[in-house]
Amino acid sequence: MYIDFLLIAAILPIIGLGFFIYTKDVNKEPSSLLAKIFILGFFSAIPVIIIELILDNFFSTNDVTSFHLLFINTFISVALIEEGFKWLITKKFGYNNKEFDEIYDVIVYAVFASLGFACIENILYVISTGFGTAVIRAIFSVPGHACDAIIMGYFLARAKINNINGSKDLEKKNLFLSLFVPSIAHTIYDAILLYVSSGAGWYNIILFLIFYGFLVGVCFGIINKISNLQQNVNNNFATGVLTTDSSGQIKFHPVSSNINYCPICGKPVRGYHFCPHCGFHID
Repeated sequence: MYIDFLLIAAILPIIGLGFFIYTKDVNKEPSSLLAKIFILGFFSAIPVIIIELILDNFFSTNDVTSFHLLFINTFISVALIEEGFKWLITKKFGYNNKEFDEIYDVIVYAVFASLGFACIENILYVISTGFGTAVIRAIFSVPGHACDAIIMGYFLARAKINNINGSKDLEKKNLFLSLFVPSIAHTIYDAILLYVSSGAGWYNIILFLIFYGFLVGVCFGIINKISNLQQNVNNNFATGVLTTDSSGQIKFHPVSSNINYCPICGKPVRGYHFCPHCGFHID
């Protein structure tokens, strides 16, 4: 019975986060596609563990005498491997899929691949160490995995814009960033925790909490913004209705400067640079 209880405790945060991300998508993705991506993320843990065990012989994360060395080793032997497999799954079965017709879709794909991996990881940790671990991982680890996926999906969305607009160099840049940036975020998260667990100063715990709060704030800000852009990829990216600005932010640009209604909530917006009803930015 206790094992069943631990299994439920390990899986519940996965279900909760997955449901939240899913419900933010107005035009839902096929359940069969999301199930496939989740299962692939789940079983990606097998090659990930094997590769990490091999790399740990050369880039050990057990050596915490130097934070700089720990950071490098964590990036190479943990973060890059885990995010790399999630990226491959998302790229192959999400980014290149005909169902990817709105920019929020690829964030959903990335999160489901990540939650699949987090699910098996959570089960293994919780069953071996108990309910306390389930609570801690529900607050930090599972949302951390989701945040890395949100970052990945955001840069993949930018890459998709570049692809349709024929900007191949920018597409390559954003594809690179879609792997590199979440890997760096993952590295910072793991390296600080490993450093703290070694008995490093208490102030490192505060540093971790500040970083984690910032990460969650940024990522769920992305979710709130991108989930509102329920715009068809091909129709609106190709005509420039959706673009990226010089800083890489995804922007909405109506074809007509005399737009009458907000494309999100449908309320009148004539004469405004933002929707006075839902706050959507109109440039």
